[in-house]
Amino acid sequence: MRFPIRPGRAGFTLIELMVAVVVAGILAAVAYPAMTSFIQRSRRADAAAVLTTVVQAQERYRSNHATYSDTIGTGGLGLNNISAISQHYDVSLTGVGNPVSFVSGYVVTATARSTSPQSRDSECASLSIKLEGAMFSYLSANSSQADTSSRCWSH
Repeated sequence: MRFPIRPGRAGFTLIELMVAVVVAGILAAVAYPAMTSFIQRSRRADAAAVLTTVVQAQERYRSNHATYSDTIGTGGLGLNNISAISQHYDVSLTGVGNPVSFVSGYVVTATARSTSPQSRDSECASLSIKLEGAMFSYLSANSSQADTSSRCWSH
């Protein structure tokens, strides 16, 4: 049995298919960097939220003690689940002043973990909040340790 030949074309030609693949590839090449940039910025916001949580805990601690806490977890601020909150950043506390102490302030820093995709965020490799005396400073550094505070903290 023979099938009747229809007038006109049926289906797509190889050229039409290749044009569609090229267009899809161009769209993907433009969209992927924009998407990864958006994801990095949203993770920075998560890090800023964790830093703010530590600052609030420090203020609660200071209201009952003569100094700020030097420990984020048990025996200090009691934020034992900070690693679960911040899956892409390591959070640390350091004292301020000369000699370094926690009497007049502290610096809380979130640094992108090397095992996290956030480690490829070269613009804002670390975010910090510094309290010295009564002044808060919002700090940030890129992967070369240059100051990027104005680009990484959106006030």
